[in-house]
Amino acid sequence: MAGLRLLYEVPFSYLITAEETLPPESIRFFYVDGRWTDALIQGALSAGQPVMEERTHDNTRLAYLEAASGGWLRRVRQGMMHDNHKKRTDTGNLAEPAATGGHMTGFLLRSVLVRQMKGLQVTGKNGGTRLEILRMETLSDDVLLCIFEGELTELIIAQPQTALRFGAPDSTRMIRVRSISDDDTFGKNLKETVDLDRFTQANGRLDVAAFAHELDAILGTKTGSAQVAFELIASAQRAEFKKNESDYYSNLR
Repeated sequence: MAGLRLLYEVPFSYLITAEETLPPESIRFFYVDGRWTDALIQGALSAGQPVMEERTHDNTRLAYLEAASGGWLRRVRQGMMHDNHKKRTDTGNLAEPAATGGHMTGFLLRSVLVRQMKGLQVTGKNGGTRLEILRMETLSDDVLLCIFEGELTELIIAQPQTALRFGAPDSTRMIRVRSISDDDTFGKNLKETVDLDRFTQANGRLDVAAFAHELDAILGTKTGSAQVAFELIASAQRAEFKKNESDYYSNLR
């Protein structure tokens, strides 16, 4: 019953009735209608009731079972996790079940990012409180479903930390030069960019000396190996969405 509340075994065509409501490279936010899931559970329990006595017994137990299924919502996903995954799961600063008011919200993401970036890190918040992920599953190669316990007002989708590497952050081969000043501006992006293709040799190797000379001119100071390596760090990227007063989500980053 907890699985039904989280829409397990529900055909995808019941969730998205037309493809244009979830076009490629889109994200859609939603509320889970508790009345709809109540009806779903009642329909599931109505099977196998050939006689009135069984129907009366099931109706008597229905209210208790529905209430008990709410307490199992967090256990469904946890029961699917490997023990090592459970150890790495951060349970700090989570909203208490009572504070969520029984609401469930979530999003559907349709993007090549789902296929290309296995292990996307998803964080949902309500104000400053992090929400429990009740279900997070790839329904197909490019569709990700995530359901949170509570009302989602802020969402962060980030590349896995294994995406941290040396090089350009994307296929444009452009890097944004960062400040190396020993003050509050350290690490912040400057206006200047550098095209790595200009310093890539025919064998695919980077001409580090020429690249460092270019950085010297931009930063106005001599750069050593540590500064050059710092400029080449391509950190994991993330996208942030925040719900505004008009009940729409805006992409912040």
